[in-house]
Amino acid sequence: MNKKWMKPAAFLVLAGVVGVAGLNLAGTKAAHAASEKGKLFAAADELKLDKNTYVIDVKSADVNGDKLEDTVFLVGQKEKADDIYASNMNIVVQDGKSKTYSATDIKELGGYEGELTLVDFTGDHVADAFVKTATGGSGGIYHHVIATFANNKPTVIFGEKENEGIRYEGKFVNGFKVEGKGAQLDKPLSIDVSANQDDYMAAKLYDKAGKVQADGEDVTVYSYPFGSLTPIDMDGNGTYELAGQQRIVGMNNTDTVSRINSVWGYQGAGKWNPWEVEYSTFLVKHPGEAINTTIEK
Repeated sequence: MNKKWMKPAAFLVLAGVVGVAGLNLAGTKAAHAASEKGKLFAAADELKLDKNTYVIDVKSADVNGDKLEDTVFLVGQKEKADDIYASNMNIVVQDGKSKTYSATDIKELGGYEGELTLVDFTGDHVADAFVKTATGGSGGIYHHVIATFANNKPTVIFGEKENEGIRYEGKFVNGFKVEGKGAQLDKPLSIDVSANQDDYMAAKLYDKAGKVQADGEDVTVYSYPFGSLTPIDMDGNGTYELAGQQRIVGMNNTDTVSRINSVWGYQGAGKWNPWEVEYSTFLVKHPGEAINTTIEK
């Protein structure tokens, strides 16, 4: 069987670790105009960042709670200005009043075409910084980070662990089904995969009677981290939630057995809870299009 794109444990290593502790650089003052998107970050030397640190995105809003507009930068290292990939990304805030800086302590965050959004997730009526950036892998996974800067104290409240979402793990079982559990779900989740039975029989995963023929890793099924995650104000109260989608994959990276859609709300103390969770069951899948039907033994 073809090896799957990655296991959840491998993703933790490849994606990098997002720290929850803030690195306060509030004692550093700006002596120049704010940097522009796509340009070298003008404060890189003052903040002891790499000289090839560029502004990936920049937005303005009150993020520290003093009622004055602050400037928020998503910065990262690039070899040249027109590169779409950046490594060592970080979120830096320039206080609108004092012009001093504060920054998160994000570790090894990298990706393509990073985007910055400023909305309130915590309910304190102060904007928070939401970052998304594509991993560029075939799994369609995005990194997402949310940081607060209330009282100029940077804190990451949504990082790598939260980006795993439901964290479903299961296996193919007899009857052309998948059975498993999600870390955030109270009940087991069973998925009908009979729409893909012809491909599964061709791959010798099942026999014609629907009995599983493979074993070990060949029958494991699991969810990828979020492929999309969007801020959305579900109840119109000015505090935003997160609406996300994940893929559950089977035989290999291209074998999508289901999709999980979920809505998450911030509960305080760095904790997010799912408000709504739904999953798909395929009724029709075009033969030969969905998966590579060869199992390597």
